[in-house]
Amino acid sequence: MSTRILQIVFLSCSLLGAASVHAQNYKIAHCIGGCPLGGSADNHLIIRPIYALSYNTETKSADWVAYKVSTESIGIASSLSRTPLADDYVANTLRPTDFLEAESLGLTRAHYVPLVDFAGSPYWNEVNYLTNAVARTSSLSQGAWYGLDWSIRNLVNRIGAVYVITGPVFNAAGDAKRLLTNTPHRVPDSFFKIVITGEGNAAAFLMAQDSPVHLHHCEMQSSIAEVEALSSLDLFPALSQSPEENIFAQLGCR
Repeated sequence: MSTRILQIVFLSCSLLGAASVHAQNYKIAHCIGGCPLGGSADNHLIIRPIYALSYNTETKSADWVAYKVSTESIGIASSLSRTPLADDYVANTLRPTDFLEAESLGLTRAHYVPLVDFAGSPYWNEVNYLTNAVARTSSLSQGAWYGLDWSIRNLVNRIGAVYVITGPVFNAAGDAKRLLTNTPHRVPDSFFKIVITGEGNAAAFLMAQDSPVHLHHCEMQSSIAEVEALSSLDLFPALSQSPEENIFAQLGCR
């Protein structure tokens, strides 16, 4: 088998068209209960060894990102590169230069899929693709987002593996947030993150961009129903009933 075929089969592929159609036709290991349905018919469904995502070229953000964190994938990321990578499959993304003045707005170039969660994988550098990038406030990144990611890894170390689905929420009302660039895009107003075990036990969180750094992720508990209503996504289309939301305590919430 040629190197190019190996790359296509094992590294990544971009399936153009409606993400909902492809999610029905393909079983994607990163998604438990089927990959989310919904979003723009022009989205790009990108599947890589460590995650799958549906990229929206209008907002310049993935509508959803799904990945599985395991004890084998977690590693030490302190020496690993954070250099952003242009995506071979989607040219119409935000560029590194679009984030140059983000700090003046309290924003930073962040990842949906965390580098630490895959620092133990040979595919760790795939988190640096710009299709996995998003503008997130420093206060949220350093506060509740960091705390929830740490709690997820702590849970993985106890039970072996969990699935995560995350993505943006855009408010229908109010001024659209943007970076200081002429590139058309939108900065999310909030983010959702759902953690689910292989047994189907879950916890949902909704994290606002303007959250102060001291706000704990446990103060951002939500529900799958609320996330689906806000994101217009069917998050678990292959499940006959919604996962039981009962692992908040296992993520440090009492």
